[in-house]
Amino acid sequence: MGTFRGSDDSLEAEIATLEAIAKLRVRRAARDLKELDRDLAELRAERGRRRARSSIPSLTTASEESVTVG
Repeated sequence: MGTFRGSDDSLEAEIATLEAIAKLRVRRAARDLKELDRDLAELRAERGRRRARSSIPSLTTASEESVTVG
């Protein structure tokens, strides 16, 4: 950004405006990051549930193995 050519009052107003914009953007980014963290935690929990289910032999497989034909 080049040299500001406005008055001292307009310089102060411009600074205040940019500070307000920056604060708004930071709040939005923080909210977005919080949502992403929540979504990531949910996905990781689902992955954990799936891994836990896959590590336990299914009931149908266990019952089919215990039945002998013949």
